[in-house]
Amino acid sequence: MKTDALEAFKKASLGADNDAYEIIAELDPEYFAKLKGIYVDATFGREGALARKTKELIMVGITCAMLRPRGVRVHTERALSLGATPREVLEAMEVAAIPGGMPGLWLGVETLQGILKARGQEFK
Repeated sequence: MKTDALEAFKKASLGADNDAYEIIAELDPEYFAKLKGIYVDATFGREGALARKTKELIMVGITCAMLRPRGVRVHTERALSLGATPREVLEAMEVAAIPGGMPGLWLGVETLQGILKARGQEFK
């Protein structure tokens, strides 16, 4: 089932796959519409004081610190798609190691390396 909320999520995802969106939209469309309000309208789709790239770099750091592999992948892909350099992504991961510990950094750098390899890019 395609809904306006699901289309908004897909647009905000910038091509980073997260099948959970479609599952939630199908299982509970009413909840999903409200979730879209927070996720898309109030956060990533809103033009606020922070640029979208900056928001994605913040999310890279948070998801590394919280050891959330899907989040690290999704937000790293989005940050790179928005023009963040691999070095900027790495620095967000390094900052996250302060509150989150080294396992988050290890998760992050392995994820970044895999994404760059899949894209045919090198770290610069």
